[in-house]
Amino acid sequence: MSETVVTGTVRALDSVAVLGSAGFAYFLYLSVRGGSPEQYLAVAGLAVLLQVNLFQFSSLYRFDLLSGLLYQIGRLTVAWSALFFLLLAIAFLTKTSDQYSRGWALIWYSSGLIALVALRVGLYLRIRRWASEGRLTRNIAIIGIGEQGQRLLQYLGEQRNADIRIVGLFDDRTVQGGRVPETLEGYAVVGSVDDLVGFARNNRIDQVVIALPWSAEDRLLEIMRKLRTLPVDVQLCVDLVGYHLSASTFGRIGSVPAINVFQKPLSDWKLLIKDVEDRVLGMMILLFIAPLLAIIAVLIKLDSPGPVFFRQTRYGFNNQEIDVWKFRTMWQDAEKDETVPQAKRDDPRVTRFGRFLRRSSLDELPQIFNVLRGEMSLVGPRPHAVLHNEQFAQIIDEYAARHRVKPGITGWAQVNGWRGETDTVHKMQKRVEHDMHYIDNWSVGFDLKILAMTPFVLLRGNNAY
Repeated sequence: MSETVVTGTVRALDSVAVLGSAGFAYFLYLSVRGGSPEQYLAVAGLAVLLQVNLFQFSSLYRFDLLSGLLYQIGRLTVAWSALFFLLLAIAFLTKTSDQYSRGWALIWYSSGLIALVALRVGLYLRIRRWASEGRLTRNIAIIGIGEQGQRLLQYLGEQRNADIRIVGLFDDRTVQGGRVPETLEGYAVVGSVDDLVGFARNNRIDQVVIALPWSAEDRLLEIMRKLRTLPVDVQLCVDLVGYHLSASTFGRIGSVPAINVFQKPLSDWKLLIKDVEDRVLGMMILLFIAPLLAIIAVLIKLDSPGPVFFRQTRYGFNNQEIDVWKFRTMWQDAEKDETVPQAKRDDPRVTRFGRFLRRSSLDELPQIFNVLRGEMSLVGPRPHAVLHNEQFAQIIDEYAARHRVKPGITGWAQVNGWRGETDTVHKMQKRVEHDMHYIDNWSVGFDLKILAMTPFVLLRGNNAY
């Protein structure tokens, strides 16, 4: 069973479920009440276009994740809800929300979610059946029993991929009189490359992996020439340095193939979608919290003398310095100390009202203006003071890699409890680990999940002084 066929079928069925549930909601709720079906069909069509991309960014079409039922249902619920939130935002901005029935939208949301979840349950059961029948297992033959082949076998053994079955090892040294072991890492050494050609004609082989040093150019070309006649996938395993690269892909320099060692975490459509998300949600959040901002400003002036806002220079995207806005929470001139000590429990520099603002993280709200100016995102690694940045960059590997994306008002580290004072290297290390996980796994659904978790985390007020 082809992975491409399975994921492609899932994509198509998801789109049918979105359109079908929209039609079901129309005939159930509006067919007797009236309403132009064309305008509702147009919305459903827009939803399908958004759904295909949003579900793709939410990793709902990764074949290796389709067998995780709870994972799929969780991500599906978040992505489907995000899709409706986006449609509501579009209707609000285009002033067309009053043209559509709320009852229809609620029925569409509910029936669509049920249909999509039902599809995932059916897919989960089907994948389990295919797996038990061995239809999802890939039979792999490996060429090379040297250091490269041994490293590959060890790596596959550590991964414990249930869908991979190694049918045999092959190496031309078996016919060259060299000392060749009968087994390697528990797998039988069957014969030479010529033997593999005959073996493949009598046994099911889905993939052949050549695990030889790339410096053996002539040998590699000869092997690939022999394998060209076989109806199987042939892959050239990375050289030894490749095992130190994570999830690398291939690109091109002109017409020359090259391995992508690192890629920008957000580029092309991802970058555009992230920017639209920040601007649209940022403006909506600003309109919602504007009265709260005004109230906090008045209370700050009543509580202590000094300005309402406090600006601090921090590193943003690509280590560019930005002025981050916050509500002032300390006595005036309390942070002129060049060492920039972090606030601690019962810190005497913090005002009475400032202590409440810091514990609830309401002092961070003015950073919504940084978001609208394009200097920050709603979600991302939290920015730190310049001096703290330079200190931790010398101690923690990958610390500077946090700046490959814009800093955020909230982040994955913060909603997992790693917020507030970082008085130990361990705390900062955990924050960096969570930030890197966010950067490597970004999606709109992930952002919405973090935004939804943030208010509940702030209510607990842990680690914020």
